[in-house]
Amino acid sequence: MSLRSILVHLDSSRHAQARVDTAAALALQYDAHLIGLAPTGWMVMPAESVAAAALAMYEETALRLLREAAQARIDDFRQQVQRLGVPSYETRMAVGYAGEAMALAARYCDLTVVTQNDPDEVRAEQSPQMAQDVLLQSGRPLLVLPYAGEWTIAPPRRVLVGWNASREAARAMHDALPFLRKASNVQVAVFETPEDVGMAHGDVPGADIGLWLARHGVKVDVKHVPAKVAAGEALLSHAFDINADLIVTGGYGHSRFRESILGGVTRTLMRSSPVPVLMSH
Repeated sequence: MSLRSILVHLDSSRHAQARVDTAAALALQYDAHLIGLAPTGWMVMPAESVAAAALAMYEETALRLLREAAQARIDDFRQQVQRLGVPSYETRMAVGYAGEAMALAARYCDLTVVTQNDPDEVRAEQSPQMAQDVLLQSGRPLLVLPYAGEWTIAPPRRVLVGWNASREAARAMHDALPFLRKASNVQVAVFETPEDVGMAHGDVPGADIGLWLARHGVKVDVKHVPAKVAAGEALLSHAFDINADLIVTGGYGHSRFRESILGGVTRTLMRSSPVPVLMSH
């Protein structure tokens, strides 16, 4: 896999500049086309008791304001990527919820860049479910950036891969190849206890995937890590121990009553990872 197109979410949060900086750096590093998408979101509508004429006027005004705000974010994005020297880029505006717009656009890109939800910021053009929707509905890899702290990813130096021999983990491993090939060190960590390891791992847990990565030119080290806590916490703890600047893992979820529900590991990483996480579902 190669990165030829990168999608980045444009909002008005304080994290937008760092998100675009990261997406632009990746576009330059991989000679990729960069797409900045600004969803408008929706405003809260007045009560149904409001007169029809007044309601129609409110809707028209609200949509105009939302479009103007989205256009301002697009203008900021254009100025930023021009300043950073990105040669190939485009801008888009989508009327509607961020999760729906981003998930649809992500299907036609090689990577989507978003930021963790910041509990201190709630905005009309975003939703707490946006990153989850993109992960579970796009069929493409998602790069989730931390909303706090300092980190870098272009290029990644030390990458931690959480491996459990699942379909999702295999998908993430394949999608992360452009990052893994450039990393100076890649560690594949198996967190399952020996008695829990199934036949999907082969005779030696992690050995088969390590060999597959080596054949793709990745400098890889495979390690079994005893886990005494939940897998998500174990992965974050080990990432801190080895000073990882990128985590690669499968993104897990299932549908319940037509609502996408994240698995525990995925939810933990999306909410609290202090380093960027690349996920695929």
